[in-house]
Amino acid sequence: MRRFSVNGRMVLVAVLALSLLGNALAIGAGLRLLRLRADLLGDQAYAGLQEPEVRRALNAALVAHRDTIAPALRAVLRARMAAMETGSAEPFDRQATLDRMAETRLAIDQLLDAVQIALLDGLETHAGVRPEAAGNGGSTERP
Repeated sequence: MRRFSVNGRMVLVAVLALSLLGNALAIGAGLRLLRLRADLLGDQAYAGLQEPEVRRALNAALVAHRDTIAPALRAVLRARMAAMETGSAEPFDRQATLDRMAETRLAIDQLLDAVQIALLDGLETHAGVRPEAAGNGGSTERP
């Protein structure tokens, strides 16, 4: 009888499957938010849209910061999955679930910080200001 052994191909397939699952979760959440946007905000749903030049600057900044945003997004997905696993475990442990939810909020806050820094850099670039020369050095903290 041959024993089950893990080889490189199986690990690669597992990693790719997890990656696809993470992407599907992120895309699904984004699509759900777009569908709910008009329902939640009514006539104000698209009031915050920027001019095309500003949107291009913001998109470019998000792409430029993908090395910090992507890991933060993956951390949010991992934290969310951990919270769901803990919350659905038998027997239910309320405190452990609360702790995992707190970790998820922390990961979301860190993602928000990374995105806001990128957006600030994009707005500064659009305004013709070098991001390093502006205000408080790329921090989202108030002076």
